[in-house]
Amino acid sequence: MNVLSYDLLVTLSGAESIFAVDASGKSRRILTGSISGTAASFPSSGNFYADKGATVGRYGDRLFVGGAAANDGKSDRDDTPTDWLTAAMAATSIGGWAVWRATMAALSTVGASGFVGGSRTSDAVANTTALGSTPSSIGVSAWGIADSTSNPTAATAYGFYGEAWRLTGVNYQPTFVAEFDAVNLGGAASGQTTPYHPNTGGGVYGLQLASGGGQTSGVSDSEAAITIVNNNAAWKAGIVFGATALTGTDGADSGYGSAIMMAMRQGLSWATPETVQNVQGANTGAMIWSSVTTAANGQRIEFNDNGLLFENGSGNLLFAIAPNAAPNATLQIQAGSAQQAAGLYVNGGNDGSANMLLSCASGGNFMFDGAMVAANTSVPFTAAPAYGWLQAGVLVGGVWQQGRIPVFSATQAGG
Repeated sequence: MNVLSYDLLVTLSGAESIFAVDASGKSRRILTGSISGTAASFPSSGNFYADKGATVGRYGDRLFVGGAAANDGKSDRDDTPTDWLTAAMAATSIGGWAVWRATMAALSTVGASGFVGGSRTSDAVANTTALGSTPSSIGVSAWGIADSTSNPTAATAYGFYGEAWRLTGVNYQPTFVAEFDAVNLGGAASGQTTPYHPNTGGGVYGLQLASGGGQTSGVSDSEAAITIVNNNAAWKAGIVFGATALTGTDGADSGYGSAIMMAMRQGLSWATPETVQNVQGANTGAMIWSSVTTAANGQRIEFNDNGLLFENGSGNLLFAIAPNAAPNATLQIQAGSAQQAAGLYVNGGNDGSANMLLSCASGGNFMFDGAMVAANTSVPFTAAPAYGWLQAGVLVGGVWQQGRIPVFSATQAGG
């Protein structure tokens, strides 16, 4: 028997013909370019790797699915913006670059999801032997690799990038670039999440920002977990917490919800706008942080309708600054420098009082501590003080002594 020999076609143009026999036995000629229009269905082999018997499909260049199939795939990005995303982007200042630069693009034609990825931990455990290890179940994963060493370079790497557009007249529903929605159907976690134990068994987390990628060598610290920037438009607010978003309060009750939780010696810093060594903002102008090591020494700052409250860790009041809707005299606390005394100062405003009031609770004493001079010296006044005696405690020899301060009239004191 003669065996025919044919040249191998490495690629197909779509114009080649093949012959197939249908179920009735009739032969038909089919163009290779029409075969892809028939939905292919391959049952699972039960394997994952090609050398173990899995079927692995390959496309060497690009793949457009759904609405993206209308794109001609040409090098001129705005040549024929026939798919709906390219047409929308081409009408703006940024241009229709998304599908133009995509290796694979999927655009929904019915307004549903353009792409869905999913994975289950039960499958990971069940296939540990076949895979050679137990993988993390990741629904969608992406990498952006910055490996261009040219300097300068215009290439920037993004592991993920997305945009959400709100067009004119859309006023009823909000628009989101991304939503990460944690769904806990398993009840309370077995442990508690803290800055010292950020991941706990059974914990459900909306977003985890990690640095290092699990690499064990060659990695350096990353710059920032989150940067909020202006890309030709500003944010009206950086971070907003919904009133009912946090356990412990609904935003209108007397409870408390922890919006930000940090470890000891972590805090908030404000940079100055000055430029130092060609870097603007490298200097710190203000900081708020905690170095408290035990809860027994804890402190709180609370703003409420009664003023600014300084409390201990149990919420007991230590010090308060009362609110004033229309102050015209202010109090200044100032540290001393050189020979200037540290002290309390009254700054009088328009029609404001220049007086300073120090008031004890009923039955209380004013307590004074200072050097005592000329003890037991008689006073040159014979008349009783016009306004009586001010009860005071005076520190003498390290012991508080009960004392009285005479309050004379201006006339008695000589004017």
